[in-house]
Amino acid sequence: MEIFSGKINAENVSKTLSEVNRIGEKTNSVIVLFDAEKTAGAEHIRSAGTHAKRAFDEKRNIARSLAMEILVYASGQRQCSLATRFGLHVGENSVYVLILDGDEASAKADILKFVTESSVNFPSAETLKAEFQITDEELAVIGEDRIVELVLERVALVDVWK
Repeated sequence: MEIFSGKINAENVSKTLSEVNRIGEKTNSVIVLFDAEKTAGAEHIRSAGTHAKRAFDEKRNIARSLAMEILVYASGQRQCSLATRFGLHVGENSVYVLILDGDEASAKADILKFVTESSVNFPSAETLKAEFQITDEELAVIGEDRIVELVLERVALVDVWK
């Protein structure tokens, strides 16, 4: 599993995703681009990838593709239609890129032809609260500095909600 962050300008989201899928097919990898402005860092992406892969291996998946299943877990929701908002949008995107299985090194080299590797800003607590329905009461109990743990809990709870 390879995870890195960067920037990409997606003038046409469908075309960009088609190119990502082409690279995935060529390298026998699953590649997912996440909106970094809504994710709680690489640990969040790793957790979503691990849970989704396990669900597919155990035939408990709800999405038809592993890439969409990963987005489902990353969103902390069980509906594919809600999960897509964690993907690319038109315009300049700060992203996390997940490459899973296959020839990860070749996949990364190809992805870096249109994603510029760079650090990304961590989203605000308010953004994460809104995206993952985290309450003020939950934050008061554990502290805002542990909000990532609440996001990871939402990822894990997708298994229960299925």
